[in-house]
Amino acid sequence: MTTRDKMDFLHGIIAELLGLPGKQVVWVNQDMPRIKRPFATLQFYGVHGEASEELRPTGPGKYDVRVPTSATLAVQYFGPDALERLETLARGFERPTIADRCFAAAVVVYDTNNITDLSALLESQTWDERANIDLYIRYNHDVDDEPGYIESVVIESQLPKSQPDTTTIPSDPDSPGSSGSGDTGPDTGNTGSGSTTEPDTHDYYIDTVKVDGTTN
Repeated sequence: MTTRDKMDFLHGIIAELLGLPGKQVVWVNQDMPRIKRPFATLQFYGVHGEASEELRPTGPGKYDVRVPTSATLAVQYFGPDALERLETLARGFERPTIADRCFAAAVVVYDTNNITDLSALLESQTWDERANIDLYIRYNHDVDDEPGYIESVVIESQLPKSQPDTTTIPSDPDSPGSSGSGDTGPDTGNTGSGSTTEPDTHDYYIDTVKVDGTTN
């Protein structure tokens, strides 16, 4: 669900708990005629992320960027029994059936502040009854992103050639035909020097490495 979906969900729940038709609950700053009482207004503010984003793969090279977010939702009720209506709203989010519906929508109202009575006398003639309550909510802010993915990687590198390795092989003093005196026996090819030296002239280096892979 997008943030807009969550706001629409909260709009419906609040209208239900206040006992008002959906059209009698409006978001503030809308360009529309004044609504006949009773009605309620909603204002969404103080939005901020509470933790680092979480990347959830949704396909090859596609991610759901999810950020745990909190915000404040101010609800003002205009009409008779405004205080009682908002008290019913606040207690309504403690009902298991409402809490389950919020959980399914990945939204939680975890706290409220005190209800404020904003009733006043208008133009010294009419008593305007209204009240306000702030609902503190948490939800996940989700945004789809498609950074792509690496399908094939080709690595080309040539390392310096190794220097020839000189290996000294000691002679076996117990081998037949080796007297240790420098003489050459009749059946051997030893020189009698006590050891032989064989250089390794092979060159070892990485020429090309090719890696093919697809991320899911």
